[in-house]
Amino acid sequence: MIRIFFYFPARQQLFSFKISIISTPDINFVSSDCLLQWLSINSMMRAILLQGPNKFRLKQVPIPKPAKGEVLIRMEAAPINPSDIICLRGGIQNQYPLIPGFEGSGTVVESGSGFLGWSLKGKRVACFTDVGNGTWSEYVVTSAKKCMQLPKDVSFEQGACSFTNPIAAVIIMDTIKENSHKAIIQTAAASSLGKMILRSCIKENIPVINVVRRDEQAKSLKEIGAKYIVNSSSRNFEYELKKHIDSLNATAAFDCVGGEMTGNLINLLGKNSVVYVYGMLSQEKITEIDPAELIFNRKKIEGLWTQEIIKRKGVYYLIKVLKKIVKELSGTLKTDIANEFDLGEIDTALNYYRDNPSAGKILLKPKMLTENQNKNT
Repeated sequence: MIRIFFYFPARQQLFSFKISIISTPDINFVSSDCLLQWLSINSMMRAILLQGPNKFRLKQVPIPKPAKGEVLIRMEAAPINPSDIICLRGGIQNQYPLIPGFEGSGTVVESGSGFLGWSLKGKRVACFTDVGNGTWSEYVVTSAKKCMQLPKDVSFEQGACSFTNPIAAVIIMDTIKENSHKAIIQTAAASSLGKMILRSCIKENIPVINVVRRDEQAKSLKEIGAKYIVNSSSRNFEYELKKHIDSLNATAAFDCVGGEMTGNLINLLGKNSVVYVYGMLSQEKITEIDPAELIFNRKKIEGLWTQEIIKRKGVYYLIKVLKKIVKELSGTLKTDIANEFDLGEIDTALNYYRDNPSAGKILLKPKMLTENQNKNT
């Protein structure tokens, strides 16, 4: 008895012939799930490879092997986040080549060893990774501790956005409570994270002054329940912002823009206020700060980096954060998905991201090309 296998990449199917001298051939199709388990770990995968600042392309690279405590995940979706754009520009790392992407979702297909990894095998998970071993690929290896099993009612698309923004939203809410801020300002309020912060603050009855760049962005915030919205492009921006700061007694701003915006915030806030900087969308250095505001009015500027906070507070804090995320993925921490692209459409996806900054998340889906090929076959 002899069994011969033929692999058809376009269909992700394994065609097998079982040949016997005394019987007719037995022909079977094996599902893609069975195929993935059958394929050798030494086979190749598609991935976006970054070889220097702004130098990236789709390439075939070896599928990585999970070490002890790690798992191999077959990726279903990975978002494009502001941190990914910074990575592409060379602002986070200096060792190349690397695969971008800090979070995503998929199915665990292999475990290096260890009880946690073994328990996740075959499970749908959200995951995050370290710099370089990214999720913009068909497979990714990451620590089993950096995976979260997805509830049945959470899709891969929502699961792909389970870490970067939701963790930041939970940490920002914890920062507000720990420092007894009664009202806050947030910039880039129409972003996915901005909407999470807004929903969370409404739930906790914390007034939020929402800064947007265009009037049309205000509509989506009003639908959520925003009461205080100011347009940074308006001639009266500083006057309107100051009016809300004074009436609400806002003592903190959460800024992901940087540049001139950070300076404006620190100058307009009252005594003993703080600006938490957690992003740099403007790609500009902080300017326009009056030193007198820091010296005599005891104002502060602090960096807020979620990874550093999690490392400092430890694994139990991370578990607490993840429990909140699982509970609210379909509620205050839900993500609007704007569009989906195959890995091979990375340039188109990045252009769409650039042109539609507040439309919702842009997802890269490694299996999209194969799925479309199957539909057209």
